[in-house]
This record gives sequence, C-alpha cells and structure tokens, in this order.
Amino acid sequence: MNDTKKPYKRSIIFIKKQMQLKFVFLALLLALFCVMMCVYEFLSLTQTFFHAHPVLLQELMEQSGRILPLALIKLIIFFAVVAILAAVLSNRIAGPLYRFESTCREIAKGNYKVRIHLRDGDGLRSLEKEFNLMLESLDKSENADGEHKDEK
Repeated sequence: MNDTKKPYKRSIIFIKKQMQLKFVFLALLLALFCVMMCVYEFLSLTQTFFHAHPVLLQELMEQSGRILPLALIKLIIFFAVVAILAAVLSNRIAGPLYRFESTCREIAKGNYKVRIHLRDGDGLRSLEKEFNLMLESLDKSENADGEHKDEK
C-alpha cells in the first residue's frame, strides 16, 4: 500500500456551498436563539428589580443612548465570529466529502490506483483509511483478474 501523502492546502472555504451554507445558517440560528434566551432571562430578572426601584429604570433609559449602539456592535461582531467559525468547521467536513466524491468518479472510470489523501485536521480520517484499504484490495483483485485473463 502506498502511504506517501502529498501535502495540499485548500484555498477556498466553501467547497460544497449548499451544505456549508445550511450549516452556517443553522449555527447563526442557534446563536440567535441563545442571544434571545439571554435577553429574555435578563429582562425577566431585572423587571422585578426595576419595578421596586423606578428611579434606576429612568437612569438606565437616559444612558441607553450610549449603551445601545455599543451593544449592537458587539452583537454584530458576535454573529460574524459565529458565521466564520461555522464556515471553517463545515469546511473540515465538506472538503473530505468533495475528495471522496472526486475519488468515486475516478473509480467509476476504472482507475483503482487512485487514493484519498486528507489534511491532518479534516474529519473522516478513519473513513479515509478504510476507503484506501478497500481500493488497495480492489486494485489487487483487478490485477489478479487481469493476470488470469492473460493466461487463458
């Protein structure tokens, strides 16, 4: 079995766009849900406090002109970080899937010598090993069948 791996780097983040965009969308939706739950919890906890001390509520309303824009900027940065992390994480699965698909196309053409080589951080590394072992076995059986045909 040929275990020499040629190193490569992916230069794009979105390899399987539809799958990865769904992943990013779901991550952003989950982040939005978490933010909404935190806001709800904060408001429900402070409601009784402000009801008991209405003067503090008035002070907070006066200061909200300065606080709100900064909070919105932080929220936008948070969602941007979540989107970037989701894109990078989805790339770790989409890249190997793309490699498996292209390798399967080569096998369908009859090329049993092709092998899959994934990056160190990619997912599906155990599948890579098993898939390459299967290809090695197919290649050996194909060569053995070819030798038997030549003998006849």
